Amino acid sequence: MSKTHRIAELSARIAANTARVDSYLTEHSLPTPSFGVDAPPHSLVPATEPDIEAARQAVINDTLELHQLMLGPREHIFSYYPNHLLSQLAIVRFGLARTIPTDGEATFAEIAAAAGIGETHVRKVIRHAISQHIFQEPRPGVVTHSAASRLLAEDSDLAAWVRWLSDDCWQAAYHTVEAMTRWPGSEEPNETGFAVANQTNLTMFDLLATQPERASRFAAGMRLYSARPDLDVRYLVDAWSWGDLPDKATVVDVGGSHGEAAIALARAYPSLDLVVQDIDAPTIRDADARKPADVAARVRYMTYDFFTEQPVHGADVYLYRACFHNWSDKYGLRMLQALIPALKPGARVVLNDVVVPGPEELPPGLASSKVRTGDLSMLMLFNAGDRELEDWRRLFEAASPGFLFEGGKRPEGSGLWVLTATWKGV
Repeated sequence: MSKTHRIAELSARIAANTARVDSYLTEHSLPTPSFGVDAPPHSLVPATEPDIEAARQAVINDTLELHQLMLGPREHIFSYYPNHLLSQLAIVRFGLARTIPTDGEATFAEIAAAAGIGETHVRKVIRHAISQHIFQEPRPGVVTHSAASRLLAEDSDLAAWVRWLSDDCWQAAYHTVEAMTRWPGSEEPNETGFAVANQTNLTMFDLLATQPERASRFAAGMRLYSARPDLDVRYLVDAWSWGDLPDKATVVDVGGSHGEAAIALARAYPSLDLVVQDIDAPTIRDADARKPADVAARVRYMTYDFFTEQPVHGADVYLYRACFHNWSDKYGLRMLQALIPALKPGARVVLNDVVVPGPEELPPGLASSKVRTGDLSMLMLFNAGDRELEDWRRLFEAASPGFLFEGGKRPEGSGLWVLTATWKGV
C-alpha cells in the first residue's frame, strides 16, 4: 500500500475542516466568508464553539503549509517582499481608503486628486493592494471597496495600527540588525532597532511621550490589540483561585493602567480589596475619577513605578498583567526585587502574561509564526522578549531563593497564561 504524501494529507484535512466550518455557517444561517464590501469584519465562529474554531484554525494552518510546500524552498524564499508594507503604508498615510464612498466608486484620478499625490503612484499602490484583496477594480481604472479597505476607511483604530506597523515598526525592524551589531547582547531598552531608526537614546515610551501624534497611533493600536477576544480579562478572573483568599484580602494590580483587571476581580469577588498602580499619573487620576460606583469603595488607585520599592506592604496577591514581556531579564529582576521588601510569607505573585511554547510543543506554522513574530517585536522595540516556562522559573530563582515558582496554565481560549509564585521568605 503506497504511503499518502504530505500534500495529499493536507489537502484532505483542509477539505474536511472547511466542510465542517461551512456546515456550521449554513446551519446557523451565517454568511460565508467573502472579500466583498459587506462581509463581516470578524470571524463568524463564536468562542462558544471551540470545535468549529479548531477546525477553522486547522484550515488556516494547513493551507499555509500546503502553499509553502507547493512553492518549494526557492520560490518560498523569493515570496518575502517588503512591498506589502509599502502599499499599506501609502494607503493609511494618504488616507486613500477614505477617498472612496462606501457603496460607490472612484477613479484613480479622483483618488489622486483627493489624496494630493500623483495618479501613477496611486494606481501602482492600489493595484498592489488589490492583489492582497484590499480594494477591488470592477472596471479598468475604477476602484471600489473590498471588506478590508472598507475597514481601513471606517475603523480609525485599525488604520492607526496599520500605520504603526507599516511605518514605525517597519523602520525599527530594519534597524534591529544594526542595533545587534552596535550593542551585542544588550538588555537596555534604549539600545534597540527602534532607537537606531529614530536616532535617539530614549526608550520607545520616552520618545512617544514627546511625540503626541505617534503616541496616539500606538495607543489606538493598543486599544485594538487589547480588544482581542483571547485577551479578555475573564480568563484571568476564572482561571485562578481568587475565591480561596481570606475575607478582605488585598490584591495589588501592579502596572494596572485603568484597572480593568482589578474592576473585574472586584465585581466577581466582593470580599476582595483592590489597589491599582501605574506610573502614569494622568492615567491614575482619570481612572480614579471614572471608576464604577459598584466597586468604588473597594478599588483605589495610586501612582507607582514598579522599579522602585513596593509601597503596599503585606498584600495577599501582587498581580502583574502583561507587564514583564516588554522588559528584558535585567529589568524583570529589578521588578521582582523591588517587590520583595513588601512581601509577607505566603504572599502570591500572579502573572498574566505570554508563555512561549518550546519548539517541540509548537511546530512551524502560522501559530508558531505569530508567537515568534511577537517575540521579535519585543526585541526590536524594547530589547525584551516573550519567555518560555523555564525562563519564567529562572527569572524568579535569580530574583531570590525566597520565591517558589509554581508554574501555571493557559486557560482554553486565552492568549495569556496565569502563572504563580509564592514568597516563602529567606
